[in-house]
Amino acid sequence: MLLVCLRPASRGGDVLLADGRDVYDRLVGSCPEAAVTSAQPRTAYFGAGAGRTTQVLTAHADGRISIRLRQDGLARWSPIAQPYLPRLRGAIADSQRRISLRAGQGYLFDNHRWLHARTPFSGDRQLLRALGEPHFALPEGFAPHPRSSAAPLPTLARRY
Repeated sequence: MLLVCLRPASRGGDVLLADGRDVYDRLVGSCPEAAVTSAQPRTAYFGAGAGRTTQVLTAHADGRISIRLRQDGLARWSPIAQPYLPRLRGAIADSQRRISLRAGQGYLFDNHRWLHARTPFSGDRQLLRALGEPHFALPEGFAPHPRSSAAPLPTLARRY
């Protein structure tokens, strides 16, 4: 995803970015059960009527992990996931970095690795967003940090 600021808000509207790998490592380190539950199919529903059931964390066959999340009114959670939402949100908050974009500034990132949000704003904020696919194959998501205590999700799922 590419996001470019044409006109910043008169107040607020900062970008909040969290590296999914850091979120994952923090979540596994503080509450492995939350990571395992976040990887269970059908624990989240994202979108309106034609939305889709999914999970927050997806483990791939090569050991990499993808992260996808909504935290707005278009996200609903299964009863088994709801108790772990505070842990997930805490790991995200601890990982977040704030960026104030000025006119002409922007960022490009992998939407399966990075979580993004914004702070409330007032004024006539204007940004351009472009979604696309790379011209060459990129591995999905991220590899867990080799020095972290985080084990791959399939291993965690078998332990719990």
